[in-house]
Amino acid sequence: MTYRSAIILTVAYSAQFSYPLQVSELWLRLLTRQNAAFSKAVFVAELLWLVERGRLEYQAGYVFLPGRVTDIQLRLTSEQRAQQKREQLDEVVTLCRFIPWITGVAVTGSVAMRQARNNDDLDFLLITMPQTLWISRAILVFLSLLLGKYRSRKNAHTSGWCFNMWLESHDLSLPSEKHSVYTAFEVLQADWIFDRGNTKQLFLLANAWVGRVIPNAYRNVLSLTQYSDRNSFAPSPVVFNAGAYALQRWYMRSAMTRELVSYSSAYFHPRDTHTSITARWRELLQALA
Repeated sequence: MTYRSAIILTVAYSAQFSYPLQVSELWLRLLTRQNAAFSKAVFVAELLWLVERGRLEYQAGYVFLPGRVTDIQLRLTSEQRAQQKREQLDEVVTLCRFIPWITGVAVTGSVAMRQARNNDDLDFLLITMPQTLWISRAILVFLSLLLGKYRSRKNAHTSGWCFNMWLESHDLSLPSEKHSVYTAFEVLQADWIFDRGNTKQLFLLANAWVGRVIPNAYRNVLSLTQYSDRNSFAPSPVVFNAGAYALQRWYMRSAMTRELVSYSSAYFHPRDTHTSITARWRELLQALA
């Protein structure tokens, strides 16, 4: 893949979210091979070439597709909206600290990307100690319901809390069927708001495949991740966890669609987001051809 192709691919991917990129962001997010010998100097030269020939536009510090200058204001407005939604995060952290088996919490989705719409909820990835996922989820959902914050299909209020991805710390690798550009960005954009026991670092290392998709950003995020020698430990309530798993599987049985649920992981993503995003991305690239 040439540098010009990589730049256009990356800008077009972000364009579907009305998210123009600063030059430094474009460099980090560049979709290219992990072993590609591209330098920043060559990158800047190729970017200038694309702008000078009208393949891309540059204004107010942002790079975007031709004719999409209004995306700059859309991005700024969405960032303000996301910041407002983030004001609830302290409450989530407080609840998670109360549950000793939760070792890591990250904001994902549009709020993590600082690109939220009015009706977007707060999406979370949660990591627990082995054999504690379902008891942890039961407690957290119960507490969130008491606060009137839990986001479910029956309670789809704005800015609700959606705990839609759960993993246990002994198995942090995402399944191969989820290895995609969309998921790679989700992994790197995850905003860790609670981390005990180096959970963020372990999660990134367990998903090293992301470095083959977005190598610059993967190396950057990993280098900025601080190591802590503090490890978390709490007795594992195996019997209670097994019971919580059985009860929750029974409760969810009639509503299950595309969800992937097992004893040690849960992916509550009923929408096929990856397919729809890939289709829009392809349409944008075809329009540029």
